[in-house]
Amino acid sequence: MLKPLGLAVLPLALAACAPPPTQVIVPIIEETPVTEADAPGDTCGATTYQQYVGQQSPQISLPAGTVIRHYRTGDPITMDHASGRINFEYDRTGKLVKVACG
Repeated sequence: MLKPLGLAVLPLALAACAPPPTQVIVPIIEETPVTEADAPGDTCGATTYQQYVGQQSPQISLPAGTVIRHYRTGDPITMDHASGRINFEYDRTGKLVKVACG
């Protein structure tokens, strides 16, 4: 009966004799969201449409093939960043409040 108990304790005894594991230091890199100020340039052409910010439901002509996303402030949207996409954000009254790439 003692032999099985001795075999169960043997790995614990051997582990106690082992040197402690070496400490590995892993740097923590915090990801910060890219803002227009941080962006290297106007990758989607959003500056062209800044003149419409503050207008109520502006009629905006866009070139064919322009990738856009329009939404209201507070609406759920995906957090994917597409540098060539123009985002048009409207408030609940329909006023354009922001034009940005992403």
